[in-house]
Amino acid sequence: MKRLTLLTGIAMLFCQLAMAQDIENKPFGNYLDKLNEKYPVTDTLVFDFPNDGKLLLFFNNTEYELDFLEEKFTPVLKETTKFPEFKTLTYRLSEDYPQTKVDAVILDLEKNYLPHLDQLEFGGVIGMDYTGGDFTPEIGGRVMFNFRKFDIGGSFTNKIFFPERIDGNVKVNSNWFANLEYRWDKSDPKSNSANMFGVGILVNEDKSQLFSGTTMQAFYKRGINNNISIQVGIIATENFKTFYPTIGIRFW
Repeated sequence: MKRLTLLTGIAMLFCQLAMAQDIENKPFGNYLDKLNEKYPVTDTLVFDFPNDGKLLLFFNNTEYELDFLEEKFTPVLKETTKFPEFKTLTYRLSEDYPQTKVDAVILDLEKNYLPHLDQLEFGGVIGMDYTGGDFTPEIGGRVMFNFRKFDIGGSFTNKIFFPERIDGNVKVNSNWFANLEYRWDKSDPKSNSANMFGVGILVNEDKSQLFSGTTMQAFYKRGINNNISIQVGIIATENFKTFYPTIGIRFW
């Protein structure tokens, strides 16, 4: 990777280029024009890649020093080996807008050009919900197809209900759901596990003591750390006549 630096002597040319180039992280509406008025482009940093790809970073030298940008971008670009051939990507740098911040640009490069292998993931579901006034442990299995920017797949989960004891006997009532799930994380270039949305339908062969009629659920799960997630949702039962809110915790 060879770096070329063009400095202030041709600042007006850079300003014109910034207008003419297809900016990857262009702010909405006329905010790019406002940004160029407040912080006109004075400098650029150009990275040339062995596959004839280029990365252009336009910036104002009152916002950033060249050494700072070199230090931030060079390690990342050494890892982004999937940079497109024969293509020039242009980014505008400024701390005024979320998508033009240095960290946001680095994240965008990582999400798009870090090496990634699409793969099939198998996992388990273990947790506990509070469902309509009852605590219901949940277990099951999950299969996900992992792609660069999202994961998609399904799970088969059992929401376990413990009816009131009769003559001291403990009974277990299983409530099996088949779920479709979508997972994403815009803040992590190497994982999509932070957020999940899913919908499911009750597929019991045996009669459920917790639900009746057509029963479906929708849920959102948010990761707190690598081991624990919080899940909230709603279950529609009795042919969509009764609704139960749910909140719970998931492990791994």
